[in-house]
Amino acid sequence: MTPTVVNLDEDVSSISVIQMMDFYLDTTSVYDIDDVAAPSFQDRFQKISDPHVIYDYLDAALWMRLTVNNLQDSHTKSWYFESWGFDIKNISFYFPNPDGSFAESTAGFDLPFGKRDIHHKNFNYLLNLLPSEKKTYYIKVNRNYNQEFVFHLRTNEKFISHSLNEYLLLGIYYGVLILILIFNLYLFFSLKDRLYLYFVCLILACIWFSLGRDGFGFQYIWPNTPWINRLTNENFIEFFIILATLLFSNRFVQKYTKSDKVIKFTYWAILVKMAFFINQLYFFELYYITYISITILILLVPFSLGLRSLAKVNIYSWSYIMAYGCLFLVIMYSYSKTIDIFDNPVLNWYFVYPVIFLEMVLFSFSIFRQIKFLQNEYIVANRERALALEKNNQLTLEMNTKLKEKVKARTEEIEAMAADLARKNVELQTTNLKLQELNSQVSQMNKYLEENNHKLQVNMKQVNQDMALMKGLDFEDFKNVFPDKDSCLKFLSELKWKERYICKKCGFNKFTNGPNHSKRCKSCNYLESPTVDTLFHKVKFPIEKAFYMLYLSNRKDIELTATELSEILELRRETCWTFKNKIALAMEKVDHNIELNGWESLALVHLE
Repeated sequence: MTPTVVNLDEDVSSISVIQMMDFYLDTTSVYDIDDVAAPSFQDRFQKISDPHVIYDYLDAALWMRLTVNNLQDSHTKSWYFESWGFDIKNISFYFPNPDGSFAESTAGFDLPFGKRDIHHKNFNYLLNLLPSEKKTYYIKVNRNYNQEFVFHLRTNEKFISHSLNEYLLLGIYYGVLILILIFNLYLFFSLKDRLYLYFVCLILACIWFSLGRDGFGFQYIWPNTPWINRLTNENFIEFFIILATLLFSNRFVQKYTKSDKVIKFTYWAILVKMAFFINQLYFFELYYITYISITILILLVPFSLGLRSLAKVNIYSWSYIMAYGCLFLVIMYSYSKTIDIFDNPVLNWYFVYPVIFLEMVLFSFSIFRQIKFLQNEYIVANRERALALEKNNQLTLEMNTKLKEKVKARTEEIEAMAADLARKNVELQTTNLKLQELNSQVSQMNKYLEENNHKLQVNMKQVNQDMALMKGLDFEDFKNVFPDKDSCLKFLSELKWKERYICKKCGFNKFTNGPNHSKRCKSCNYLESPTVDTLFHKVKFPIEKAFYMLYLSNRKDIELTATELSEILELRRETCWTFKNKIALAMEKVDHNIELNGWESLALVHLE
């Protein structure tokens, strides 16, 4: 086909040429410049009708042909070809030489910045086109995605003016963001509050995102490490923006009102976002609309809960809400790569910058509003404290006045009492003389009481001996005191733990009551029976009969044989003999004295 020609008229200083070029898709990537520039190859080119050129075959080489006819007469104008769009993977520009060969200049996303002929964030090439001269140039492009190409031809003056304006606006943009960052760093080191640190991280993430998007970072910060470009154009930086936003938003809400639900859902959102981030990098890559929808939902849940918590305490921060809206817009617009709001692709590309700028300003306003709110709270608290101190001083003054009055009254009362005591002292001296007379009479009575006390002690010894030798209860009477197993276990439980409870397993001293008067440890859940570590541990016959045998063992006036116990208790003779020996062992172990100790003291003897 006939090449499309770009005519440079006298009054033209800048022209967009992407739809004034021709293209050829090299699906096999086998052709070089000599093949493509050959006259026989020219009919394979097609006219470009869309800024995206072609939407498929991202792995194939895309050749574009640019034919320029300089109709201007001025020799003072130099023309530049500018390929706007930082994230082109690889772009090679071929200049025609007088001998028919082509000189190659290569740059791109994956190549060090220093390889460019003109050190500018965009791809720029001097056309070396004289007046009334016509030349054909070839561009070979390898893409990362279906991007929209923006190619311009500019005069030297227009190129410099455009570059200076662009760099000036970007300098203002980064300058304001850095000022906000420095101010929040100052707040963090002054107030030691993580809110400002999270906001600093969010600003840094947005600056990094912007540096990767406009090419400033590649030009000035990492020119020799092009692999960083991939981090700024993939999901990596977006993950850190969302992480910093979630942590900042959670802390922002917690400064107004404590909400465990917001904290819980914030950390869940971080974990879910991390899982999707890892999935996008290493496993199944989701369609970008699905990924954006999930990302917005992850942000929206803790954000909505935070707004609800703030509304409960009548806090309505519209700047905070609008800043979040800007964040949603940046995520949707930046990662869809297909939304065009303006006709100008440069404006479409830079549209996120004023949105990010507005987002940072709005978040800053919300922080200022929160600082003012906290200052007001502090002022109110100080005012209430001052009022409380004033009331306290007033009460102290009133109490001091009343205290003085009471001290005066008490002094008068004490003086009256002193006079009364002096009078009564005289009466006591008189009474003392009378007591001395009675003292001789009391001495005689004491002698009489001593004689009676000696007789009483003799009588008490006789009574104690009689009580010790008195006949015990029979089994039927004993059963009236301990009628069943439950009454025995209750008595044993009260006897065992009358001082305090300590768990055998862990030493804890708190418990809950269990079945059959047992106790369960609140720490290790160990359940201890009343019979554990007692004489009745693992007894194979009714415990009330064992109680009666122990009771009888403590009677010095009753000595029953195993056969007699067997008949009374209706137990086997061997069983009675075994438990009777067990009682005897317990007595030996504790050196039991029948006359001094009760039978219940043997119940807590542990033989195993």
